[in-house]
Amino acid sequence: MIYLGINVSHGASACLMINGDIKFVYQEERFTKVKNFCGYPKISIDKIIEYLKEENLKIDIAAFSTIHNLPFGFMFPKNHFFTIEDQMNFYGEQFYSKFLKKKSVKSYIKKLKKDNRNKLDLYLPYHKIKEKYYFKNSKNFREVNRKFLLKQSKNLIKKIIFLDHHSCHASYAYYSLSRKVRESNKICTLTIDSEGDMLNQTVWAPSNDKKNISKLFESSQCDLARIYKMTTLILGMKPDEHEYKVMGMAPYSKSSYSDEVYNKVYKNLLDVKNGKVIHKNRPKNLYDYLKKNLMPYRFDNICGAVQKLVETISIKILSQLYKKYKFQHFSISGGVSMNIKMNKILSELKFVKKIYVSPTGSDESLSIGACYYLAKNNSRSFENIYLGQKLFKKNQDILKEIKKIFPRKKYIVQDKVKSKKIAKLLKKGAIIAIANGREEFGSRALGNRSIIANPSKPETIKIINEMIKNRDFWMPFALTILERKHKNFLINKKNISCEFMTIGFDTIKNKIDLIKAGTHPYDNTVRPQILSRNKNVEYYEIIDNFYKITGIPAVLNTSLNLHGFPISSKIDDVANTFKHSGLKYLFLINKILVIKK
Repeated sequence: MIYLGINVSHGASACLMINGDIKFVYQEERFTKVKNFCGYPKISIDKIIEYLKEENLKIDIAAFSTIHNLPFGFMFPKNHFFTIEDQMNFYGEQFYSKFLKKKSVKSYIKKLKKDNRNKLDLYLPYHKIKEKYYFKNSKNFREVNRKFLLKQSKNLIKKIIFLDHHSCHASYAYYSLSRKVRESNKICTLTIDSEGDMLNQTVWAPSNDKKNISKLFESSQCDLARIYKMTTLILGMKPDEHEYKVMGMAPYSKSSYSDEVYNKVYKNLLDVKNGKVIHKNRPKNLYDYLKKNLMPYRFDNICGAVQKLVETISIKILSQLYKKYKFQHFSISGGVSMNIKMNKILSELKFVKKIYVSPTGSDESLSIGACYYLAKNNSRSFENIYLGQKLFKKNQDILKEIKKIFPRKKYIVQDKVKSKKIAKLLKKGAIIAIANGREEFGSRALGNRSIIANPSKPETIKIINEMIKNRDFWMPFALTILERKHKNFLINKKNISCEFMTIGFDTIKNKIDLIKAGTHPYDNTVRPQILSRNKNVEYYEIIDNFYKITGIPAVLNTSLNLHGFPISSKIDDVANTFKHSGLKYLFLINKILVIKK
């Protein structure tokens, strides 16, 4: 069976599954260069259709990963063109407040229609949708999507369906685990996000034979993501993108101050009953409440307080699920699963034996979840998430192309370079961009589109920021560490798997100086990619050779992209990033080293 999964949302994406195996997952942002592109993933689907035509294949079922999408948010995708001020006006008096009071928002919509910043091609014929359907009649919008896909696919799709949003999140969390893990344990699947198909929390249990999952209960009152998003905006950062900055700042807060913010502002908003998140004293206008009540408090203490809310509620959820159902293994997906600090706290609970966190559990993975939902137990877990575009075209003369892209006047191109040489450069303090094979799916670079450096040199952080990243001063870089040596540096008593940078860990104090640049600068925690050789041989060899000459089995790892742009994709994109940054070294296809003169 051949399935096409489609996510029409922020993080738009398309996934192709053939006979239970994930073949491709494409993110629209990698083509449009608009980070977290929101809407229909046209180019992603085009690429999959192109492949199917070449292979003379047809799609048995194409599945959209949400049923009740409404057109307004896709016609005017805020993250594409809104400034922070625009976002504040949207959630404030100009739209959100009026909408809650059921007052007319026609003047605001008229203003948006005239805004020429919203000029990106959004593909769908939105002009045909009547204004009265902007906030209702999802059936009408489903039909718009269905007709566009039929026309685009040119008779390559036998059937089109629409699946429940949280069922796709849950299927991704459960079926992406190995069959051995699923069959050996009674795994509770938990999804938490901002909203999808009118829900923001679901809890699932496996069948007796572990082949299927069924929903135990659901909630539309789990406002953790919404509260976090609004807090992000109130702090002057971009909602649906900069929540990780709030999480990164949280450890800097002093508990005596952040606890005051938590107790006075956040504590009484939500509660948990039998594992289900419910409203407690949650005001109707959440944004207005948070804006007014957070006004007296300092930036860092607000971050610490909202992070405490997420951790406190999630601990209650798991504790109550353990008490009622005796679950000790949990798999988590949905946007809130991106909070690695929360995942760390949950993994350390005494009754938790194992926690599994899907790579990039936010909405971009819904297209994968749609395929897993259709295939269920006839699917296979993926070995890695290098599932995007290849660096070079098929049958391309790679060395010739590289020399063309990087002329001799400005660059030195060296062929047949061994990973030992890269390790030696790293030891000396070189910062090296690496691009190899297929790009990573998701928001985290895992060695195929990465910038790597010696983690024992803290000064590297400033250099990378000045060269390319421009990250906020408090934000940490990540670490890739060899699986066989990770326990010499990280505390992982439960043998938690962390191949995709989804969980935080404490570090061993007397080893921290050797990996300092890859840890959080305040609390010394780390968000690691714990790497086994079979997951990425070429990347592993670089780190292994670095270990042999330094005694450090790890490198600092951050994504290869210019500030504000998605992770670099194909060679032209990688070259553009390299040329417009202060980076000196670019290591391609594990053998070609490009050096700026």
